[in-house]
Amino acid sequence: MENKLAMLGGTPVKTTPFGKGSRYGEAEMAEVKDTFDHGSLIYWGGYKIGQFCETVKKYFGVEYCAGCSSGSAAIHAAIGAAKIEPGYEVITSPITDIGSLVGIIYQNLIPVFADVDPNTYNMTPESVEKVITDRTRAIVVVHLAGNPCDMDGIMAVAKKHDLFVIEDCAQAYGTLYKGRLAGTIGDVGAFSLNESKHLSAGDGGFIITNDKEIHGVCHNYMDKYYDRLGRGDRLDHIAPNYRASELQYAVGKAQFARLDDILAKRRKFANILSENLAGIDGITLPKVLDGCESSWWFYLFRLTPGVFEGDGPNFAKAMCAEGCWAQAGYIPQPIYREKVFAQKSFFPGNVWPAEVVSGRSYAYPKGLCPVAEEVLATSIRLPVSEFFTEDDALDMVKAVKKVAEGLRK
Repeated sequence: MENKLAMLGGTPVKTTPFGKGSRYGEAEMAEVKDTFDHGSLIYWGGYKIGQFCETVKKYFGVEYCAGCSSGSAAIHAAIGAAKIEPGYEVITSPITDIGSLVGIIYQNLIPVFADVDPNTYNMTPESVEKVITDRTRAIVVVHLAGNPCDMDGIMAVAKKHDLFVIEDCAQAYGTLYKGRLAGTIGDVGAFSLNESKHLSAGDGGFIITNDKEIHGVCHNYMDKYYDRLGRGDRLDHIAPNYRASELQYAVGKAQFARLDDILAKRRKFANILSENLAGIDGITLPKVLDGCESSWWFYLFRLTPGVFEGDGPNFAKAMCAEGCWAQAGYIPQPIYREKVFAQKSFFPGNVWPAEVVSGRSYAYPKGLCPVAEEVLATSIRLPVSEFFTEDDALDMVKAVKKVAEGLRK
């Protein structure tokens, strides 16, 4: 292998395309045709959404499922099911998409951020307990990139303080925590069917739970709080319209047949990376807790500051030049440093009703979660796909090694 970096005029490591494939096929088409043949595209009749929910319940081994328009909607509905009064606090991760936070804000609740483990990149039980106050009412656990959080520890903290637990599983299909599927451990699990996720209906989402009341409230929150389940609680609260069409549920149902194969291929790819990148000076690989399995939505490793020229941004640039896409960090900065949090501009006029109701002032300054800030400033994200081949994985390994050697100070 030529040692001269491609971005300096050398020959790229990767000269062949990464593996590609179709996410949709005859199974999805058959389910869509069946939906058209049924004659209705709205979920009220419970035809395709009913089949979808039965598929989900069987896969996860849970009692209840409710479908909606997105993973963000699923989390919002779950927040609604927690029945928290405005002005109280919900703890979540600083390394996440804004979709994890939208429901908290719209329910007029206060997001509080717990710091993460430097190697799993997930909230720790210790960091969660550290930020609990007399106004804490719930925890939204984010299994980042499909890597499971320390759920035994977090559930112990939740039980100690009587807190509602929502698992954000948008990136965590098939994630295993000590033999249990992510989404089945807390009070409710929220999933996404966005195009980028392990399973896709283009967009969409759903919740799972073993609690009948939680299911009922979630179901109502997804449909303007109408009583579609006939439980006698019509329009008890205000709620958005988060319905999805029968077509999305049709595609989602067919997608579940692909999941085990998708997970096996992603895990094989990630294992090749981990086995071959271990021991490189200046690189720390992601940690998966003992007895657990990640679903590898992406692969994130960290660089020791000062070891490589230009650190993360230059490392990612060099990787791309070698024909292997890479990105410095996952999101540019912890979500609380985005303008909407830093300026508390959630609503017009920068008036935050939740803060007014609580009678307290909240701030989201730099340094709030120092480990999370360090993780994002020192990490490199690599893509993972079920369509990538073993050769693709080995080429990516070669590129990382070449770049590490070429940029080492």
